[in-house]
Amino acid sequence: MHRSLLVLLSALAAALAAALLPSLAAGASRFAVDTTADTLDRRPGDGRCADSAGRCSLRAAIMEGNASRDGARIALRQRRYTLTRAGAGEDAARSGDLDVTGTITLVGGGALIDAARIDRAFDVAAGGRLTIGRARIANGAPPAGQSGGAIESEGRVELKGVRVLKNAVQGDGASGGGLFNARGTLIVRDSQVNRNSAPRAGGGIEASEGTTLLRRASLLVNTTAGGPGNGGGLHLTGSGVVDVHDSLVDRNSASAEGGGLWNSAGGAMSVADTTITSNVAAGADADQGGGGIFNDGGRLRLDRGTLAGNQATGAAGSGGGLLNNLGSVLIDGADVSANSARRAGGGIEAVAGSTSVLDARLTGNATGAAPGNGGGLHLTGSGQVEVTRTVVSGNSASAEGGGLWNSAAGTMRVLDTTVTGNRADGAAADQGGGGLFNDGGRLIVERGTVADNRAPGAAGSGGGILNDRGTLAVSGTMVRGNSATRAGGGVEANLGSTTLDWTTLEANATGPAPGNGGGLHLTGAGTVTVRDGQIARNSASAEGGGLWNSAAGTMTIARTTLVANVAAGAGADQGGGALFNDGGRMTVTGGTIADNAATGAAGSGGGILNDRGTLTVDGSQLRGNSAPRAGGGIETNVGTVALSGVTLAGNSTGAAPGNGGGFHTTGAGTVTIAGGSVSGNSAANEGGGLWNSAAGTMTVTGTAISGNTAPSGADVFNQPPGGSFTIDGVPVPA
Repeated sequence: MHRSLLVLLSALAAALAAALLPSLAAGASRFAVDTTADTLDRRPGDGRCADSAGRCSLRAAIMEGNASRDGARIALRQRRYTLTRAGAGEDAARSGDLDVTGTITLVGGGALIDAARIDRAFDVAAGGRLTIGRARIANGAPPAGQSGGAIESEGRVELKGVRVLKNAVQGDGASGGGLFNARGTLIVRDSQVNRNSAPRAGGGIEASEGTTLLRRASLLVNTTAGGPGNGGGLHLTGSGVVDVHDSLVDRNSASAEGGGLWNSAGGAMSVADTTITSNVAAGADADQGGGGIFNDGGRLRLDRGTLAGNQATGAAGSGGGLLNNLGSVLIDGADVSANSARRAGGGIEAVAGSTSVLDARLTGNATGAAPGNGGGLHLTGSGQVEVTRTVVSGNSASAEGGGLWNSAAGTMRVLDTTVTGNRADGAAADQGGGGLFNDGGRLIVERGTVADNRAPGAAGSGGGILNDRGTLAVSGTMVRGNSATRAGGGVEANLGSTTLDWTTLEANATGPAPGNGGGLHLTGAGTVTVRDGQIARNSASAEGGGLWNSAAGTMTIARTTLVANVAAGAGADQGGGALFNDGGRMTVTGGTIADNAATGAAGSGGGILNDRGTLTVDGSQLRGNSAPRAGGGIETNVGTVALSGVTLAGNSTGAAPGNGGGFHTTGAGTVTIAGGSVSGNSAANEGGGLWNSAAGTMTVTGTAISGNTAPSGADVFNQPPGGSFTIDGVPVPA
């Protein structure tokens, strides 16, 4: 019995020892460094950190930790630890950098690890793990052509409370002035990467594939220069993942692209709650720049945070805040402000690809003069841009698109967005677009506000929106308080197709050069359709306070109210308080044209002026409009007019000379009026209701004409010696 018990106890003891052995062996070795000398461990693997003099140096501790299966925890004091053992190319930490092949944790205690420019500070091999807390790493400089000024890693590196400063790499292809993550994992927490430099890429950090995480980190005053010089703060090469959260990227610079951050074609970069400020990219080409961020075809997400005060300073540099080159970008809830670029996209430049801006602020960005388009955002090429629930405010462009600019091959959707207080200073007639500019592409604006934008150039057009040869569709939008020097205070359409549905043009204005189309102006052989809208209180210095149609244009207005618009042109063929048709085709269906005025000395057509064009009005009401010279309701200067079921009521002319209170024909015009009514209109001189010129033809059928007033011809007047004027087949005598 006793013998059996001994056997059983022995078996239990063996089993217990076997069970305890892994836990006993699992603890990492602990070393306290007690010398600043750069000495070798005497016997790596013996479990003791000791050089030939029995002291524990930093290098000796790492050599011993590499030799231990469970690694080492190494405590440093607040001293300078300078690497002095020159040499490169070996991987046992015997010379040059400190090679990490095992699991090493450095507790820095405020220590400075000074590589003294003999090599980088640390080289972490694949499978190696390095954690550093509360330390500084400075003056790393590996051999020419190698990357990672302070740390190169193919393993796992985590920095906590570390400053990586004044490290540099040099030579062709060298990247990562501070840190180089080559296919491993890099975590930077509560740390600074400061004043590092690289010639190729990644002045602060180069990530080549792998995973790189920044949490409460700062990338400060890092630089790249020369070959090619991308990613001043951080650069990602290949199909890696970069996640930057709650961090600061400030005053970094790149000689080409991405002053702050640069993302690769195969990369995925996420930036959240981060401030990216005062970074510079100096690339000279149109597809270079991206002062804050450059996305080279990869996937980039920017959530919340600030992108401000960044610059693209090259001769044709673009994207002061961000440049998306063929990639996919989502900006959600961020503030993009006070960035600038020489060529285009002061805030954001999109070169093809897909760019979405959601719940963001795009404010105070600017472009220079080369050519200077898209102060807030600019799209080049066949890309897609969507701006949703965003404020686009206070941006400026030297030429076109103070707020947003869309390319000939691009599609831009602007949804539930406020575009306000932007300006475009281009001097040519086809420049401007203070709020938005569409350069031949497809621009859609829905449920937004376009307000108080300006095109103040010498012949600037489209204070709110300029559609240049493209397709513009605006619906459910307020276009208010915009101004342009030449034409189209609210909207300028230069050729192309423009459609406004359920949209209000209100209090827009044009200046004196010549000053046409306060609400909307069409240049050339374009088409404009306005449906179910309101055109109110717009003003033009010359013609078309509300809408102006060109000689080659086609304009259709349906179920729309035009009220209290003013045209101030002084000539007899100027005016058109609500509508001016300059020889084109204009059709008005339904709606109300009321209380508009032509206020110039000899202004005509308080409601509508048709100058040598074709005007058709069906089922509309013209009430309370006025003009000094003629045609309080409608003036036609030559041309052809057809009215059907139209009400002309309470319109008036002044005393210069004051003819045709309801309707006036100048020259050899042809007018047909069917149905409707002409009542309560007044003229200071002749033809309170209708006035026909000696060369004109006016045919009236089934129309109620009554209660109009004038000193001569209260209801109708046919200018001597008499044009062709009949009412229900009965000639009206001269």
